[in-house]
Amino acid sequence: MEISNNQNKAVDDIVEMVVAVIGNGSREIDTSEAIASTARLAGSFLFRSFDFKIDDAAPGTVMLSQEANTQGPQLVNITHAVLHNMGVQIDDSKMSQGNQQKPAESDFVEVIGRMQKPALEIMQSNELNYEQLAQSAAIATAFIIQQSSNITPEQGLGTAIYHFIEGTKTFPPALEGEGHIAKVNPSASNGKNPNGDSKPWWKFW
Repeated sequence: MEISNNQNKAVDDIVEMVVAVIGNGSREIDTSEAIASTARLAGSFLFRSFDFKIDDAAPGTVMLSQEANTQGPQLVNITHAVLHNMGVQIDDSKMSQGNQQKPAESDFVEVIGRMQKPALEIMQSNELNYEQLAQSAAIATAFIIQQSSNITPEQGLGTAIYHFIEGTKTFPPALEGEGHIAKVNPSASNGKNPNGDSKPWWKFW
C-alpha cells in the first residue's frame, strides 16, 4: 500500500487536531484516550467509505458488515507497519493473549461528533477521500503510540485495534449536510499554541 504525500501531510494535522479536541486546550492528554480517539476516527472514516445507504440508524448503532471485516484490518496493518518502521518492537506473544487493550471511558458518539468536522476539513484541504483519511489517521495512531512512554507498545496497539474495530462497526453522527450537525468547538480545530506558531504544544502522559 502506497501512502501519498498528501496523506503524510494530513498526519500531523490529525494528531494536533485530536490533541486539541480531546485535550480541551490542556497541554496534557491521557495517552490511552488519545490512541482510542485517533483509532476511532480512522475506523469511522473507513466506515464512511463503505457508502452504506441507511436512513433510520441512530448514531452509536452497531453495524456489522463484510466490508468492515475485510477492509478494517488494513488499519491495523498500517499502524503495525509504521510502528515497525519507527523501531517500535511489538511482542506478538503478548498481543496473542488478548488483554492489551484499554477501552476508552469516553462515549463514541460524543467523541466522533467533536472530531469529525475538523477531520473532514483536513481531508478536504489535502484532497483525500474517506479511505485515505482513515489511513492517515492509522499512521497518526502509530505516532501517538510511539510517543507514549507510560504504556507498553503492546498496550497501545491493543487499544488501537479495539477502537479501529469499534469505528468500522458503529454508525457515526451525521456530518453537516446529512441532517444532523455535530457540534464542534471551533477553537479546537488545530494544534497551534496560543501564540499562533505551529510547534507542537502538547505531550502525552
